[in-house]
Amino acid sequence: MESVNLIVNGTLMRGEPNSHFCRNATFISPCDIAGTLSDTGWGFPAFVPDGQGVVKAEFVVLPVADRPAIDRLENHPHLYTRRQIEARLPDGSIEVGWVYVMNTQPAGARVMAGGEWRARE
Repeated sequence: MESVNLIVNGTLMRGEPNSHFCRNATFISPCDIAGTLSDTGWGFPAFVPDGQGVVKAEFVVLPVADRPAIDRLENHPHLYTRRQIEARLPDGSIEVGWVYVMNTQPAGARVMAGGEWRARE
């Protein structure tokens, strides 16, 4: 089965409301990615790979057949665009995966100190 590496940092992570979209994925590891995570105020985050900080995420291997459903959820390419970036795993190794990047930060989006969606208030 063909698969893709995916980096999730918000509602697609294990235990989050949209995690069922990744039910066929294989969880590999928590990971860190370079960028900024903001709380949009709409119940999901906005990730921007601007190199300004570190975002806590999860690295998974997803069957490629499941990606169109996630693209629809993320409103790709209108609200989010898929981009390949590097992720640092806990052992220090670097893996490349796809991440959804918000095209335009909404007015009032609040940068999440610590870059961790699960730590939101």
